[in-house]
Amino acid sequence: MATIEFPHSAAAGRKESRAVHCLLALLHGSAAAVLWLPRFWVQRRQLAVLASMSTRELLDIGLNTCDIANALAQRNDQDPTVYLANVVRERRLRRQA
Repeated sequence: MATIEFPHSAAAGRKESRAVHCLLALLHGSAAAVLWLPRFWVQRRQLAVLASMSTRELLDIGLNTCDIANALAQRNDQDPTVYLANVVRERRLRRQA
């Protein structure tokens, strides 16, 4: 069986891989920028549902009204529901200890 070998230098391969890496980083950044706004609105809608709950309902799931206010104070690129889930998990662990 015959194989065909093409002349290929190591420096050319590094340049190509660097160019591909830069292109993929640019594509990832562009996709993140485009998809940020819809994701932001979904997160805010979920937070609005939690904010509309009564104090008793919030206590049933391990939250209080201050937690909702703290979640609203998070940066816009952070998911407030992740923050609230961490608060609930920490409270459950403290209660179990």
